[in-house]
Amino acid sequence: MNILPSFPKIIFDFGAVAALAGELEERGITRPLIITDKGLVEHGVLDIVRNALDGKNEFAVFDQIPENPTIAGVERAHEAYNANECDGIVALGGGSVLDSGKALRVIATHPGRLREYLEDPRKITANVAPYITLPTTAGTGAEITFGGGIHPEANAHSLGIRSPHVKPDVAICDPQLTLTLPPMLTAATGMDALGHAIEGYVSNVFNPPCEAIALDAIGRVVTFIERATKDGSDREARSEMLMAALEGGMAIYMGLGPIHALANAFGDSPLHHGTLVTVSAPAVMRFYETRIDDKLADIHVAMGLGAGTDIATGIEEMNASLGLPGSVREMGYAGSDLDALTLVTIDSHFNASAPVLPSDSEFRQIVEDVLG
Repeated sequence: MNILPSFPKIIFDFGAVAALAGELEERGITRPLIITDKGLVEHGVLDIVRNALDGKNEFAVFDQIPENPTIAGVERAHEAYNANECDGIVALGGGSVLDSGKALRVIATHPGRLREYLEDPRKITANVAPYITLPTTAGTGAEITFGGGIHPEANAHSLGIRSPHVKPDVAICDPQLTLTLPPMLTAATGMDALGHAIEGYVSNVFNPPCEAIALDAIGRVVTFIERATKDGSDREARSEMLMAALEGGMAIYMGLGPIHALANAFGDSPLHHGTLVTVSAPAVMRFYETRIDDKLADIHVAMGLGAGTDIATGIEEMNASLGLPGSVREMGYAGSDLDALTLVTIDSHFNASAPVLPSDSEFRQIVEDVLG
């Protein structure tokens, strides 16, 4: 029996942040903790939210979420949550902030330490803190998903937090909040969205509505990512990329695969997750050639590729045109234990929804190709 999951409530438009006060009231949140990072404070994005609330709500702010989400960062946010007697969470940021919020909503109401829920998400109950997301990047899709990754330490492989109970209650998607995103982060998070859409589309999970959404996301990324990267003030491109990211999050409901397994394997470093995803994608797509041709044909059309260009080459050309690296080594990855990296990749939970799994030796070759 196929059960098609549903998404959280989504509010999407320029100016959508104005809905925040009403959403807080609807959920009985009188004093939310807004979690974010220092960069968004410095660039005035928090001020947009503050102005939208217009004094209607008391709130506390925790702006110490690190670039990659960690247990320590979530625990410090939990201390702020308790110290300020908060009764709900608003996450303003990219994937690190949004995933941190999912973990925070659990430990805000559950006994014990966060790690036990990362190691056994079955312990997570429906008794979680109210949670509203405000994405500021166009890529992760974490504003609507029911999973995320939290690193035990800054440069350790992430542990998954996956439960229907961590799915946000509301996602408020306002393209205005993405206008200050720098070019390289615009490119990297946008290509992350492409990775979500592609891996979701080729997965072994039955969900035709999400398949259609994934193909639409692919087309939007290909059409608008270069415009958004070159001119951050291009409102149409920013809106289309935020929609593509949201659709990529919907595609994640079908699962991911070896591309994300690779990104997680190389995630024992401070390197950007979205860049790791798009650098890993070509090698996996080359492995899929001749193995899932019907799905690849649909993606080929969605990307608008010519007859002589395969999907892997198309992604490589997009990466190059956006100024993104061509290998993990080029990103500055220092590790060299090919056996250990291969084992982590093979053992990843992301592979469960892959349409075809490489053999151990094929995985090793893929890891070597991505490493560069």
